[in-house]
Amino acid sequence: MTAKFPRFLSLFLLAVLPATASDLPKNIKLEVRMEETLTSDSSQTGQRFTATLTKGVSAGEAIIFEKGATVEGIVKLAEPTYNYRQPGELDLELDSIRSGGKLYLLKTNTIFLEGKPTATDPRTGRPMDPSSRKGDVARATIDTRPGMDRGGVATTIPGTDVTVGSGSPTSRSMQVIVPARSKLTFNVSSASASDTNQ
Repeated sequence: MTAKFPRFLSLFLLAVLPATASDLPKNIKLEVRMEETLTSDSSQTGQRFTATLTKGVSAGEAIIFEKGATVEGIVKLAEPTYNYRQPGELDLELDSIRSGGKLYLLKTNTIFLEGKPTATDPRTGRPMDPSSRKGDVARATIDTRPGMDRGGVATTIPGTDVTVGSGSPTSRSMQVIVPARSKLTFNVSSASASDTNQ
């Protein structure tokens, strides 16, 4: 019986101890909830953003990244509309996650978000749809659903719950707006523990 006890204990510890980033299964996905609003017209290339992991990541019974872990990312590109003269663009990546008291460096895919072009007046270069700017303002408010002005029908971008330029059938969004609380899903290609725990 005493010989079986250490073996049982080792199996128990193996099941409850967190796994390491090297134990990551291939092609894992991180679903995160944005903690701040990003827009193509107000965000800057190189700007950092914070999000929260909405689903834990496990390898078998071992937890790798806990639900609720803090995730950080970077705006790889923010292309403004230049006063609504062209569609905006936001390119986002994740680069770190803090879970179980440890900081892990991540490499993920880039999510490319582009605004929809709208017809422009050739004389002024400005959009002929005067509601495009108003629609973007509505979509950026806290009490509206992402990418959807009141009464509109939203279609989500694959891997996100963000919709750009849908809203009502008569409105188009040139600006990319990712409201706080939006969910994005990133594919992780690698993760490694950082030497610093700051």
